[in-house]
Amino acid sequence: MDLLKAMHTFRTVVEQESFSAAARKLSVVTSAVSRQVNDLEAHFGCRLLQRTTRSMTLTEEGREYLAGFSEILDRLASLQDDMSERQQVVAGELRITSPMHSLCFGLQPLISRFIRQYPQVKVSWLIMNRFVNLVEEGIDLAIRVGDLPDSGLVARRIGVTQVYCVAHPDYLARQGVPEHPKQLADHHCILDTSIRQPGRWRFQIDNATRYFSVRPVLEVNGGEPAAEFAADGLGIALLPDFLVRQYLDAGQLVRILDEYLMPASPVSVVYPANRVMKASQRAMIDFLVDNSLSEGEKPEGAKPE
Repeated sequence: MDLLKAMHTFRTVVEQESFSAAARKLSVVTSAVSRQVNDLEAHFGCRLLQRTTRSMTLTEEGREYLAGFSEILDRLASLQDDMSERQQVVAGELRITSPMHSLCFGLQPLISRFIRQYPQVKVSWLIMNRFVNLVEEGIDLAIRVGDLPDSGLVARRIGVTQVYCVAHPDYLARQGVPEHPKQLADHHCILDTSIRQPGRWRFQIDNATRYFSVRPVLEVNGGEPAAEFAADGLGIALLPDFLVRQYLDAGQLVRILDEYLMPASPVSVVYPANRVMKASQRAMIDFLVDNSLSEGEKPEGAKPE
């Protein structure tokens, strides 16, 4: 058994959350992926993955070994990158992650420009809304929105985004315009269930953060369709500016409750603080900071940050 190859395959299975998806990622047959994971389990004498017909989860031993495997694989990749760096070439694999909405606020064109500038870097980009442990899952850097808790991560700001409360003019003509967030309880609201607390909307009241429960007429696990439904006049939505900008410009949505909106949230590139930084990782971080994402429009009447 090629132990390093099996470690890489196991980590890919965890990232892709299935054997078949990992096989496609690695360009091998599914049976080969399964065999390598089985061989790895036999080598270490423990079960790494708990498998059922419908799901796959890491065992306690699997989580521990995943962290160890990732450290070994990343260290080897770092050594390779160090050699490339000594040759003044930015090369190697760069693994990044970002939330689903990141496609909408201009990250994809930046990644394209980076790849053109550094053609010897292979970028593996995981787009998902679940929380990703960068160390355990071997991710080099992540794009995250909002204030970040104190942790073993370094954060560098690359932009901001503003969340707006919006509705179609026809809906407001029929149902009335809420003048305070507490009146949202009497309105039809459209929820993006891909975020952590979809039914509790945050507003700023007297310089303090307040949460208001809303009554959904529709729930959908994505911000883009939520914006489309709001533009169809089905109700009120609370969404980032990059998701509603085209509808605001077209007059299909208008902003409401601007005076109660939260301050704009930072968009940051984050990475582990105590890990040896690869040349490709350093290049990507500097590139994103130097080419910051465009900042969202500041809402009229919003309280200062």
